[in-house]
Amino acid sequence: MKDRIPRTVLETWPVIKDDFKKFMSDRPGWLIGTLEAACRKKGNSGWRDVERVIEILQFLKDTEVEYY
Repeated sequence: MKDRIPRTVLETWPVIKDDFKKFMSDRPGWLIGTLEAACRKKGNSGWRDVERVIEILQFLKDTEVEYY
């Protein structure tokens, strides 16, 4: 198994840009769509996506955002 190298937002921006835009413009729709796509996957990859959605929701719940 390959070791995963942690990436920063700047490094991954070209890859995540479109998905991040969808997430920011329609969070409930993005989450529902992601869960629906995970449901259609075979094997453990769908569960990994569900776990990642849970991590995102937990992050949103626990992170206080301040706008200046």
